[in-house]
Amino acid sequence: MTALELISLINQVLFIGLFVVVLWHALRRRTRASWNTALLLGGVAVAVALSRVAAWVGLDGAPAVTALTLILLSAVPFAMLRLVDDFSGSPRWVQIAGAVAFLALGMLTVAGMGEVTAPLAVATIGFFAAVGGYAAVVFALESRRAHGITRRRMTAVALGAAVFIAAIVGLFLGVLVEPLGPIVALIAQLLALVAVLAFFLGFAPPAWVRRAWREPDLRRFLERSVHLAGVADEHAAITELERAAAAAFGATGASIGLADADRRIIRYALPAGGWSEFADDVYIAGRAFTQQRRVVAHDAPEADPDHALAYEEAGARTVIGAPITTDDRRIGVLTVYAERAPIFVEDDLWLLELLASQTGLLLEARTLTAHASELRAREDATRLKEEFLSAAAHDLRTPLTVVLGQAELMERRAIRSPERPVDPAGLARIVREARRLRDLVAELLDAQRLEDGRAVLDRSAADVCEVVSAIRDRHAGNGVEISVRCPVEPLVSAIDRPRIEQVLDNLVENALKYGPAGGAPEVAVAHPDGYARISVVDHGVGIPEAERERIFERFYRASNAHDVTDTGLGLGLYICRRIVEEHDGRIRHDETPGGGSTFVIDLPLEPSVETAGEATPDPGLTLPHRISGERVADA
Repeated sequence: MTALELISLINQVLFIGLFVVVLWHALRRRTRASWNTALLLGGVAVAVALSRVAAWVGLDGAPAVTALTLILLSAVPFAMLRLVDDFSGSPRWVQIAGAVAFLALGMLTVAGMGEVTAPLAVATIGFFAAVGGYAAVVFALESRRAHGITRRRMTAVALGAAVFIAAIVGLFLGVLVEPLGPIVALIAQLLALVAVLAFFLGFAPPAWVRRAWREPDLRRFLERSVHLAGVADEHAAITELERAAAAAFGATGASIGLADADRRIIRYALPAGGWSEFADDVYIAGRAFTQQRRVVAHDAPEADPDHALAYEEAGARTVIGAPITTDDRRIGVLTVYAERAPIFVEDDLWLLELLASQTGLLLEARTLTAHASELRAREDATRLKEEFLSAAAHDLRTPLTVVLGQAELMERRAIRSPERPVDPAGLARIVREARRLRDLVAELLDAQRLEDGRAVLDRSAADVCEVVSAIRDRHAGNGVEISVRCPVEPLVSAIDRPRIEQVLDNLVENALKYGPAGGAPEVAVAHPDGYARISVVDHGVGIPEAERERIFERFYRASNAHDVTDTGLGLGLYICRRIVEEHDGRIRHDETPGGGSTFVIDLPLEPSVETAGEATPDPGLTLPHRISGERVADA
């Protein structure tokens, strides 16, 4: 057996075997595309079998056998043209012209009684090149528009079609140019071998090839969606999962329905936000969910006429769905829809089931993550509550102990010596500690009102610099000197003055508490970018960088503040932030150069007092000297 005969035998066996596989699939699926695929490969397979049988019975070269073989081979480009219409659609006149050309070539073949004349060879070459070439080009273009495994299979089909047409054209060219016959025959058989292998990958790829082709799509889906397990917004997570599923198929869209077993409904995320709810057996997706099996609707409006308008508006001509389950728990349903029926629907269904399985795992992971977050939140709340109770008990007990101890002492003295005068120092101590108790309780009440949104501000126009001066004068009456620096012009803002004074008092007291012994706080006022900026500066212990954002949380106290005996409940800065935010302002902490803390408050100015030119520079942290008394302008 020569090499040419061996290659020819291999080609014949492969074409017949591939036809048997495709025919079996066509008998099971019975779709137009599967029958046209069987026609494409059947033309070659039957022609090969006919030539073999004719050779065994001694009819090799008989006119009738030759004519029938040519007609069977000519059916291949015609079948390709029909597949083009199945794969991507084609103009009706193209289909009619192809059919007419096929019939004309068949009649010409019959008229020639099977003799391969030059006119017949030229006509055959033209038919194969025109019809088959058109089909091959369309297959190639369609493969570029497709996605995932469909794209890979379409590429293989396009390659097989182009190479097979080239092989047949080569054979007939060998007939026209006899000296090139043996060489052309060998090249044609090699091309036919490539064509049958490409058709094999396109129309009947083995399972391991399909798994390899699915892997990139599955990996891309996981890459896009695996982080969604930790996304708190369920709507955003579902929407992103739908986008990832649609991208994996190259489909018009995808939808994920979440089941509520108690209410027997399925929830779907709306594109504009929110959810829509339907009974769990509504739509094609509902069938997949209730039947717990994958469902294919090649014509969704026809399969579900009650919702035909909804399918048409969504561009969902074809819908495939699969249930989402984990450990026999029904989570929901995944559906993918497109304007055209998928050519290789069995692969889409396999991929759909894989994505449904992965979606189930991701949704289950989200549920577990949410539960874990809820447990952590409860643990944090419990820990915070315990810390608060411990701190509150300590901070409330200290002044209460002083009040009670001093009162008991004064009681004993009064019992022993009623005529003795009242101890003024003891009374002052009781008053001081009682006020401290009052302030601690007031902090708790303020924090609760602000948290519940029950704090009502009484805002009116006020000069921020006057408020700062009032704070300075109040502390000066208690023997505490505060350095203040303000611009000359008034800085009017709509504020609740007692509340802003409460904020400044709190910040100044913190500066005194955590600043150096004998050190006076510094307050600077400026007006950059339409805001009244108040900076309260101290040169004390400062706040660790990692804790600067947390100091505004309820009950939080910096780790380096434990050496200070009077630390409070950890509500002061929280209350300050809430009050400032209620004024549409902002508060932040900066590090003071050389050590210490600077708290910066920005309050919006009234539009009438915003400066039209350059904003007054923020004096920042450089306060050259203390100023008390008259307001002065920045240098």
